[in-house]
Amino acid sequence: MAQQLNRLNDVFFKYLLGDAKKKFLTLSFINGILNRTDDTLFTDLEFLDKEMTPIMQDGKVSVLDIRAKMNDGTQVNIEVQVCKDPDMARRSLYYWAKMYGSELREGEPYDKLMPAISINLMDFNAFAQYTACHHSYHICNDETKDILIDDLEMHFIELEKIRIGDIRKLRKSERWIAYFSHQCSDEEREVLAMSEPAIKEAMKCEMYFTQDEKLRRKYEIQEKARRDYISMMHNIEKSRTEGWQKGLEEGRAEGLAEGREEGRAEGRAEGREEGRLEERKRLTEQTVATMLQEGLSHELIARIMNLPVETIQAIAAAQPAPAAE
Repeated sequence: MAQQLNRLNDVFFKYLLGDAKKKFLTLSFINGILNRTDDTLFTDLEFLDKEMTPIMQDGKVSVLDIRAKMNDGTQVNIEVQVCKDPDMARRSLYYWAKMYGSELREGEPYDKLMPAISINLMDFNAFAQYTACHHSYHICNDETKDILIDDLEMHFIELEKIRIGDIRKLRKSERWIAYFSHQCSDEEREVLAMSEPAIKEAMKCEMYFTQDEKLRRKYEIQEKARRDYISMMHNIEKSRTEGWQKGLEEGRAEGLAEGREEGRAEGRAEGREEGRLEERKRLTEQTVATMLQEGLSHELIARIMNLPVETIQAIAAAQPAPAAE
């Protein structure tokens, strides 16, 4: 299994970097990704509540967060995303803001706020304008580029964009990115392990992981759920595109027919628009119904479909009750 191991799988990632017994690996990863050296190195961490924010419940696909407080009070959140999210930037900023503000108790002065860093590992391309794989963001002056405050730091890593080249010349951050990338072969990881002790230890952990039957079973359930989810979203998008095209064609045909009968140009316009709206409404309801049957939450469906939660709730209420067994 190690040869085909998906290192972004929730179960494996949490086992590797979310375990207090192996926090030296998490420290190496965080310091590496942030390019921290010498006096800026984080030397210790405490894991906070590790939330599995579910996309679907009961062992299905989820978004994994590993959250830790570093030795100087800085909070770091590591998130793994394997399914494309069109609102990745806003979503990440929203959760960064919640993390940043969560430590300040009522009545405390603002100087109690500590820096917060988010690291987003993405198994898809989210920034078409960039060719590099690692993007970091701070709050800075538009003209001088002076940083306003160090408290905000966000990192987005598009694993598909890494260009490995000579693996011996990779920087520390690039070594960890290469390790998690599907483009890196096992032979190249062996070379990485020669220059990065933490990655060498991570590869030992892979062996222990694959020999643990319970962990392997959880891993396989997550992999199947991920494949099913991606397939479902592909089919939904395909149905949506085909349905809109069909609605456009039907609306145009009805509009032309009505326009010929009445001899008015507005008949054609109204027919086209009504046909499009009716077909779009039908397809939207069908798509939402499919998502509901798959167990997605109302909030997630609303975000995917760009609809109010109330609309999703109304469609859900109109669905026929499941037949009694």
